[in-house]
Amino acid sequence: MKAIIFGGTGWVGHHIVLALRDAGHDVTICSRGSESTYDDEIPDNIPRVVADKTSEADVAKVLEVEYDVVMDSVPTPTSIGHIARNARGLKHYVHCGSTGGYAPLPTIPGDETLPYDHFCGGWAAKAKADNAALDLYRNQGFPVTVIRPSYITGPGLLPLDNIGGRREDFIDDILNNVPMDLPENGMALLHPVHVRDLGQSFALAAARPDVAIGEIYNTCLDRAVTLNRYLQLSAAALDREVTINYMSIDAILEKYDDAVDETGLRFLATHMCFDMTKARTHLGYQPHCTVEEAIAENVRWAHSRSPLSTGSARSC
Repeated sequence: MKAIIFGGTGWVGHHIVLALRDAGHDVTICSRGSESTYDDEIPDNIPRVVADKTSEADVAKVLEVEYDVVMDSVPTPTSIGHIARNARGLKHYVHCGSTGGYAPLPTIPGDETLPYDHFCGGWAAKAKADNAALDLYRNQGFPVTVIRPSYITGPGLLPLDNIGGRREDFIDDILNNVPMDLPENGMALLHPVHVRDLGQSFALAAARPDVAIGEIYNTCLDRAVTLNRYLQLSAAALDREVTINYMSIDAILEKYDDAVDETGLRFLATHMCFDMTKARTHLGYQPHCTVEEAIAENVRWAHSRSPLSTGSARSC
């Protein structure tokens, strides 16, 4: 199978590239050509092309070469349109969405049949991208599969902190036994997915176009944990214990002022718990580690080396 990955030098994107490479596929990376933090993790023998996917001329030029599969780690309605109009011989298009748009969950665990109402800012864009691709499938037969990861964790990006971001001093606070403020009672559910398993889910979908085209798949780890448990596991990974201070969302916003993102904080206090039966049965998706192992690995990575990147919580 010949595949091209848009955004293949990013954190999520390069894991998709590696998963496809490990499955024996012919993989090409497409990026804007700027230096990436993850370049050293990508083998030199994987070819790269440079293009700006917001430019239809650029996309058309890249897709003069026929690819069986096109994947995008950060899709937009614009890029989807460019790909749909210019990908000759395309058999499968797979892109990255987010489970964030399901919130607030009407049932737990949530599955792919739930309304996708884009809870807040960032997920409105995810919903537009997903809808653009799925509308093309329904109206024109565009061969799309949407992968919706939960909160992504793993080496390469800072772990989620106690106020809904990925702040650099979170690890220092654990080491220094600083009491951790949590919204409400700390019982909101958090459901991570390991970035390596997310990459693998793209490769699994690509291998099963017969079942995956036209479908949405939630990807996550074996189970969700409460925010209380998440902080306890994070501290235990560094041989520490954690003291938790419960506060209302409004009180946290007043205390931290500009240091906290209100959207991220309110989302942190919202249950995230998903059923991945569909990905298991259709694709053979199986996480390689437990939620406890993933949390500990991410915290230890953040402690052991300088952070590679920072970003907003629970995004793809």
